[in-house]
Amino acid sequence: MNKRSFLAIAFPCLFAACAFGYQARGKLSDVDGEMRGKAYPANNGGGRFVLSDQSGILTCDGLANAPSISLQPGSCDGEQGNGVLRCSDGRVVNFDWQASSCRSLRGSGSDAQGNRLEFRVERR
Repeated sequence: MNKRSFLAIAFPCLFAACAFGYQARGKLSDVDGEMRGKAYPANNGGGRFVLSDQSGILTCDGLANAPSISLQPGSCDGEQGNGVLRCSDGRVVNFDWQASSCRSLRGSGSDAQGNRLEFRVERR
């Protein structure tokens, strides 16, 4: 196989792989519509996720800390932890999260004004 043929096959496969992965979805009580983005799991549990509103104006970067509670050693199911979400409008949301599997977690928290965050991260 020559280099050109390899690249013609490799690039579409690489871009298709990027379309999958961990997806983040969330809702802030004072923001219209669902926020969406990507998530980047950490090797020790927890990880990072990014959410944007539908217009792309408000962006938030979340850091889910490594689990502080692990109910079943060797299993992600039931792990729990906390984290912080920082948004481009200056808000900071402290949240708690819980894993329902090694491929998904849900979390919630509130900012200083009482606006509620609900989010989930899932592998697609």
